[in-house]
Amino acid sequence: MSRPTLFLFGFGLNVKVVCFIIVLVAIIINEFLIYFLQSQRWPQLPLLHRNTPEKEQVLLLVSDPQLQGYEDEPLFPVGSLTRWDSDRYLSKTFSYAYNYVQPDIVIFLGDLFDEGSKAPIEEYEFTFKRFHAIFAAAKNVKKLYLPGDNDIGGEGRDVRTVMKIKRFVNHFEELEGVVKFGFIDYVKMDLKSHGLPAEKVETARFLSKRLTSEIRIIINHETVMSSQKHFSWPVLKLIHPKFIISGHWHKPGVILCDDCMKDDIFSWNIARRGLTHVTEFEDIDLRGKFNLTEILVPTCSYRMGVPDMGYGIAIVSANGHLKYTVLWSPSRYIVLYSYGTVILFISLIWIFEKCHKSLVRRKSR
Repeated sequence: MSRPTLFLFGFGLNVKVVCFIIVLVAIIINEFLIYFLQSQRWPQLPLLHRNTPEKEQVLLLVSDPQLQGYEDEPLFPVGSLTRWDSDRYLSKTFSYAYNYVQPDIVIFLGDLFDEGSKAPIEEYEFTFKRFHAIFAAAKNVKKLYLPGDNDIGGEGRDVRTVMKIKRFVNHFEELEGVVKFGFIDYVKMDLKSHGLPAEKVETARFLSKRLTSEIRIIINHETVMSSQKHFSWPVLKLIHPKFIISGHWHKPGVILCDDCMKDDIFSWNIARRGLTHVTEFEDIDLRGKFNLTEILVPTCSYRMGVPDMGYGIAIVSANGHLKYTVLWSPSRYIVLYSYGTVILFISLIWIFEKCHKSLVRRKSR
């Protein structure tokens, strides 16, 4: 009996060979080529003063990777597969972004783990090892880590505890502090979007005594400029930042204000603009006396329920200029849907093969 054959451009091909070729091409495109092609769409970097962090710094901003845990994911083998796929996506996209940018510093803006606040010790350790394996490309560069509510609690019924905070500090670094790097003071404040406890003002007063640079950047998980001015002004007045970087909301944006640093609680004319479709660098002047800017960095994980994922890149010059853009990552769900299409197509070929065999048997009788 002859083998089922498909004719393509005049050539007869075995059905199994055709299916194998289709699967192989789909894997090559979806797991390798698509990342390279996406990186070719990124904006060209401006002329940089490399290896001179005292004049210019390139920041790679990583927000809400939220490594999938073990409690909320499906049981084996589905959970193992979803964790592997999410980890691999983060690793591939981060490696491309890191190699493209070659940053002076990498800043992780919180929600590092999806279940960091509730994971048992063993699962936390497993996730911690996965985290460093995923972001291994940044092994030898300066890094800063912020906690999010998924790491230490603080949202809804997930209460913060001393144990959660201590575990994060032991594995990463302190929640608050001033990190001087080159000409920039990075100020970690751990502020909430609404409300300002008195102890946060005291922390800001303590940290303000350690500030030595003219350019100060507040890095925070939650948005600082989203609420009314009196919630954040006591801290802003003490730190006097040039701009703020935050994550949490998973979507990219920028908050601009021309009078926010005036010494009153009424000048708060903020304008929020989405950056979902940004493809070039945004130029922002940091030299104004009263202006303040906050950059909202999108999530880098496709598991956060938003269609657009990427990594922020900020180029800060000592003369007070900022360039910012987002390096967009390819959509993983489109890739997964394409695999479904491939499976459907191969299933149709398999059905066609079975029908063909049945027809041949009938004719041979």
